[in-house]
Amino acid sequence: MKALTATLAVALSSLSISACASQFSCDGQTLTSIMEVREQVKSHATPNQSPTYWVEGIVTKTTSSLYKGFFFQDPVGDNNPNTSDGIFAYTSSNGIDGLAVGDKVCVEAKAKQFHGMTQLTVKLGHIENKGLAPQPIRATDIVVGSKESLSKAMDRYQGMLVKIVPESDLRITRNFGFDFSSRRNNMVLSHQSPLIKPTQLFVAETEQVTKQVEANTNNQLYIDTDQYPANGVIPYFPGFDAQQGYLRIGDRVENLEGVIAYSYRQHRLLPTNTVSPSDFVHFNDRTSAPQVITDSNLKVASFNVLNFFTSHSDIGGSLNPTCKDQADADAAKGCNRGAKTAAEFELQRTKIVNALTAMDADIIGIMEMENNGFGKNSAIKNLVDELNLHFNDSSDHYQFVEINDKDKNKGKFFGSDAIMVAMLYRPSKVTPIKDAQVIRMPSQHMSATNAEGEGVKIDAYQRDTLLQQFAINGAKKKSQLTIVVNHLKSKGSGCYEDWLNEQKDKDYQNIQGNCNDFRVSAAMVLADRLKTISGDVLVMGDMNAYGMEDPIRVLTQYKPKQYQRKIMSASGTFIGDQSLHPEGIVASKGLGLVNLATKWHGADSYSYSYNGELGSLDHALASRSLLKKVRGIEDWHINSVENSLFEYSNKYSGDLVKSTGPYSASDHDPVIINFAYPMAKASFQITFVNNSNQPLYPVFNSYYWDSTKPWLMKGQQRRYSKKDNFLKHVGIKSGDKVSLSVLASGVYDVPCSNVPVELSGKLKAIYNGKTCRIEHF
Repeated sequence: MKALTATLAVALSSLSISACASQFSCDGQTLTSIMEVREQVKSHATPNQSPTYWVEGIVTKTTSSLYKGFFFQDPVGDNNPNTSDGIFAYTSSNGIDGLAVGDKVCVEAKAKQFHGMTQLTVKLGHIENKGLAPQPIRATDIVVGSKESLSKAMDRYQGMLVKIVPESDLRITRNFGFDFSSRRNNMVLSHQSPLIKPTQLFVAETEQVTKQVEANTNNQLYIDTDQYPANGVIPYFPGFDAQQGYLRIGDRVENLEGVIAYSYRQHRLLPTNTVSPSDFVHFNDRTSAPQVITDSNLKVASFNVLNFFTSHSDIGGSLNPTCKDQADADAAKGCNRGAKTAAEFELQRTKIVNALTAMDADIIGIMEMENNGFGKNSAIKNLVDELNLHFNDSSDHYQFVEINDKDKNKGKFFGSDAIMVAMLYRPSKVTPIKDAQVIRMPSQHMSATNAEGEGVKIDAYQRDTLLQQFAINGAKKKSQLTIVVNHLKSKGSGCYEDWLNEQKDKDYQNIQGNCNDFRVSAAMVLADRLKTISGDVLVMGDMNAYGMEDPIRVLTQYKPKQYQRKIMSASGTFIGDQSLHPEGIVASKGLGLVNLATKWHGADSYSYSYNGELGSLDHALASRSLLKKVRGIEDWHINSVENSLFEYSNKYSGDLVKSTGPYSASDHDPVIINFAYPMAKASFQITFVNNSNQPLYPVFNSYYWDSTKPWLMKGQQRRYSKKDNFLKHVGIKSGDKVSLSVLASGVYDVPCSNVPVELSGKLKAIYNGKTCRIEHF
């Protein structure tokens, strides 16, 4: 071994590095390789009684925050792919002055396992090549064996400098953002594909779920940083932005290098280089609009709009029923859950409207709309007014469903929560049948005594459900469709059953989330109500339950004898003032609705991501009669796989520039369902009205006008239908999309619409001397 050229003491005591530098030397000591240290630590019966080792290697990364010390690696290794050639050296807060990547160091240290990571606790050390050129280590490509988990593979690389290559096949399973376990921003990768929520695939508390939980736990690699990243910044990805440098769950990561560490029960890669947008391969890239289903004639959608609130004074909307006053709505943690500034609201509304415009649905169920009435200053009117501005043809305009005054809270609100469900529809496509109906959801009120003898009162509430029946315009046999929009209790709330289980086991966690039994109660109430409705029914919305969780099974194909565990409702529930279930009851056979997403796309369909796992909280459940009319369903992945930092809120995004596009408009994907209803034989009637002083001719497709008829003079009208000989002659028939205009004074061709107009139903083309407009009636 060469003589030491410099010394650098690393101590856990109060003695400084510089004071000990001249006293430390590895000369004459027997060196132990990093590989031997790791093997001995692994085999020690009492690792806390470790002998003293003298170890040398090349520094691959220095750290001072998440880990305090440095990573170093044997420059030669043992050519054994099953063992690591690197290790972490803990130096406490003293650090090593001047230590840099590529330095060759020798340390005196003890070794042990520290919360799952083998590490050296350094007493003294020095840099052997101080002042000389660094000797950097080449990163080792990560290879995950066909029969090993990602976690097992990372055990082989722990402490080493590694590189993610295409063959590593590591995909983003949780986008860069806040990690509640380590209280910092990071990202999570998984091998081959993103993780799926176990209860999206399997029934809770079964062996399959237990195995899937274990598989998911062992298929995670955190991409972390030593220093806490600034808001809106990914230190190892300087090209991060909303337009070109975006990250999506499912993207394959390439060319990222770093050292492998272990903490908080997970392996972590701490990057040592930076990557560019080309190093993220999009396997499920953005689309500008949902898929087009050509053989459908009715499109229905469901969309959670992530707290669309207008009650802040900068926005000017009415207050919701939870607001004490305007100051409460303006407070940072007040009754307004949405945008806190006019700029945030403008971005939020623009993104949502752009998404809704691209969806182009005929009926839309909405969740998380502020519950501040239906008047001119309400959130729902604000959204509809802005949305209609994006459609030139008035036949594409929307109206919102308003509940009956007798069903309103205080004559104004839909229930008592800050948010409500809502529904939009196009009068040109469907016609409401009678008034909308409110399905009252259960509340829970329980009193109990804890282990300390203290009284506890638990009150929980749910948002009411909105039901509206529609006639399909132009359909045969007066077809009727019942739309039911829901938003069940969240998984992060607190209910009596959760409190009870936590009293028995403080570490209790329900894999179906909090308030599962309470959501079951809601599903039971909904099922009982829907049993009284015949014909086509579509239940949709944010059910806060994954595909195989109890509330969805109650509404679909649950068979009580099929599984050992019984589905139970919550105790102490009420509908209004009327007791529903004083004690929880066992669910009977499921209602029999069909989960359209899983039927069309399989059990691993998804609309939401939480803690690195994908699954569907947003559902479309159809009756058997409606199933026959379905032509397609899509979870349009514009939100679940995107980065939350691109949402409207500026709270945690720093100076990050955001886009007005539909991506990250919310945290839930919209669900779009296409139907084909048998239509009656098409007919149309269009009337041209001249409200000008100019004579004119009606014009079809820019060049067809009937010169055998006289000019249409002021105040006159002319009507065309499918029986008109002129239209028959030029080949225009019912259902065609044609351009309509008027030839004014024989000179000026004035369009009546910027887009082709479908010849169906009754229309008017009205010319006022300057412009021509189309009206549907």
